[in-house]
Amino acid sequence: MDTIESAKSATSNYNVELEKLRDRTELYVREEPMKAVGIALGTGVILTVFPVFKILGGVLRLFFSLVKPALLCFGAIKISEEISKRSGR
Repeated sequence: MDTIESAKSATSNYNVELEKLRDRTELYVREEPMKAVGIALGTGVILTVFPVFKILGGVLRLFFSLVKPALLCFGAIKISEEISKRSGR
């Protein structure tokens, strides 16, 4: 039960920090609306011009293509260990 309580505590802390961030962002947008629009526009341009999503997609494809062989090797090692343990070596 300790693990569940620590997870609930971490989630609660995360939610509190997220609320603080939202409040600070809202206050900044109300105080500096033109700067906020400029930041949003700049972020949009950067995400459009630079191939961020293509790079991220390539990294994820590479990761998922390497997971299957890694799991196969891990399974073979575990089977080998189990056979060695049962045979008494």
